[in-house]
Amino acid sequence: MTLEHVMQAHLAALGDVSKLQSRRVKLRIIGMAPFEIPTTVEAKRPNLLRRDVLVQGQTQISAYDGKDAWKIDPFLTSGKKTVDLSAEELPAMLEESYFDGILVAAQKLGFPLHYVGMEKLDGRRVHVLKVSIPATGESTIYLDADSFLEIKRLQKRPVMGRMTELEVYTSDYRLHDGLKVAYRFEIGTKGSAQRMSIVVDAVENNPVIAASRFQRAANLAN
Repeated sequence: MTLEHVMQAHLAALGDVSKLQSRRVKLRIIGMAPFEIPTTVEAKRPNLLRRDVLVQGQTQISAYDGKDAWKIDPFLTSGKKTVDLSAEELPAMLEESYFDGILVAAQKLGFPLHYVGMEKLDGRRVHVLKVSIPATGESTIYLDADSFLEIKRLQKRPVMGRMTELEVYTSDYRLHDGLKVAYRFEIGTKGSAQRMSIVVDAVENNPVIAASRFQRAANLAN
């Protein structure tokens, strides 16, 4: 098996992503706080991303317009003023902004992408790939050998000032408008039994989203 064969099978498994220009996802974050955190994620080609996170009646906004990454966090001293994303927050935002995922982005944009080979993961045969994305670092991606869909990602990220190995497990793929979409993610530090869950409730393909949604907002009155 070669990298080219694996990527061809992976793209075929995802579906025809070229017909997708924008997406809106409603989800819940479970395990980060004593309560579930409703979140709306909006994305638009080529690399625009926005998250609206509702916490205790207040909305935290973070966004990237392809050049500028910013946030509004009412729980910070900045209040409802726009500020730059922190160095810890930026890698995840940049990585998620690649509309078709980092494997497809690496293949299209010429980022380092290598096929490691086949392994066993929790009793399942998997194809292992390593990909390096500028400003986000290296990730190890595990694709199920039968479906060629991602089931695990291993990556290093800054957490509370320290580089930490994170494991992201992906599951519950469903067919939506001819495209495979993961509806569940489990995230935790490597080797830890404690994980945060992300559960998708609704997916809207090709909604109309104005470009201004991703641009740095004017400061709001506190």
